[in-house]
Amino acid sequence: MKKQIVIVGTSFAGYSTALSLAKLLHDRHEITVIDRSSDFMFLPSLVWHPFGYRHPEDISFDTLPIFDKQGIKFIETTVYGFDLNEQLVITPEKDIPFDYLVIATGTKANYDSVKGYVPGTTSWSICSMAEAERTRKAWKDFLRNPGPLVIGASQWAGYFFAAYEFMMNALYQLKSHHLLSKVPVHFITAEPYLTHFGIGSAPEDSKACEAIFDRYNIQWKTSTEIRELKEREVILENGERIVSDFNMIIPQFIGVDAVRTTRNLANPFGLIHVNEKCQHRDYPNIYAAGSAVYIPQKEETLVPCGVPRTRYSSEIMAKAVAYNIASDLIGGGTISIPVERVYEYCKQDMDHLGAILFRHAHEIEHDLDFIAKGSQEKWANMSIETYIENSFELENLNFIN
Repeated sequence: MKKQIVIVGTSFAGYSTALSLAKLLHDRHEITVIDRSSDFMFLPSLVWHPFGYRHPEDISFDTLPIFDKQGIKFIETTVYGFDLNEQLVITPEKDIPFDYLVIATGTKANYDSVKGYVPGTTSWSICSMAEAERTRKAWKDFLRNPGPLVIGASQWAGYFFAAYEFMMNALYQLKSHHLLSKVPVHFITAEPYLTHFGIGSAPEDSKACEAIFDRYNIQWKTSTEIRELKEREVILENGERIVSDFNMIIPQFIGVDAVRTTRNLANPFGLIHVNEKCQHRDYPNIYAAGSAVYIPQKEETLVPCGVPRTRYSSEIMAKAVAYNIASDLIGGGTISIPVERVYEYCKQDMDHLGAILFRHAHEIEHDLDFIAKGSQEKWANMSIETYIENSFELENLNFIN
């Protein structure tokens, strides 16, 4: 009898798991993907949307034709939660049974982690396309009526790199509008040093970043906790107040509601503890991949920092999930991913980004012009066509046991 494999989520982890399983199982079992939309959004590109470098059609595609071609069923609905014992995914229309469940739901911005954080009021945000669109309009207004600017990442933020990319693009825009010497700019971060990224970085990146920030008179603060955001003011935990006419703060990210509200599924932050095979610790037929997985801090920091979940690490976890489910069903090797290896994958992506944004830029007299074709093309935003094509490849992972 065919087993029912249900995958919740269509982003990096969900999409990669579904296609990998389809390739491994060859229609011998049923694969179903559930999400509110069949659109895949290339999330790293949201940071460039406010500056006009990318548009929605450039960074998203419909997964339905691909799923149909691979024999994968797609259900467009909202997931309310999970019944772990009865093995059901709870949706408004009906409960969907599973033999294996893969949670690839990603995370959601926890604006409540900073007092007063109201997207579009006390800070602008790039955590979703809708918010990036509002930020785009606000940025245009800001350029017409500029003032003090604050960019940063709050305590427990895991996506520090987005703050750096936003900062560098903002500097380029200010330079293009002859405002660079007229706008006071602050960069605040929970990281113990610049370009730590929540995972540790190459020392040369930190030095290069400091040099660039100093060159353009950026007032930067590390190991900084935000106490409160107001419409024209950022209040730090030490009581310092920074006046600002435009804030863009990366918040903490937590598990989605369906995961957080399901008893015994996740930790208080809604993130799922898994073993080295990406299995839930108490339910071996439930797997998780991507940013839905809990990854502990690599090292203790004065102000808590989240660990970034990069595209590469999410895809590796997804393919491990696919191999391990397939092994359980049809035999074959399994994959184990120690947390140290997840750190390595994240650090590889962060080192790549640091080299592009800071190390290589610092080696030349760039005057910010490198940003015009910078990380948008060289780091995360490969073309959608290339990403789709690469997703069909089941590389020979060299850590198969």
